[in-house]
Amino acid sequence: MWVNFWDKYSFGRFGQLQGVNLQSIEPSIRADTAENNLRDNTPETFDHRDAIIASVPSYEEPYLKVPKVLNVD
Repeated sequence: MWVNFWDKYSFGRFGQLQGVNLQSIEPSIRADTAENNLRDNTPETFDHRDAIIASVPSYEEPYLKVPKVLNVD
């Protein structure tokens, strides 16, 4: 059943995608691009620190303590 699902809804779509004409579309960021397309990694001052600290259940410098949200042991 799982294979039939993928054949019908996923892999079968690749043939449709290959038929799309993309000649007029300019490529976006690609893995083979030699240049770095990311922004500079420069630190910025965050102006809302006090608001964030006020909104959490517990704060112990420098950590924000929040309730566990994942049920992973």
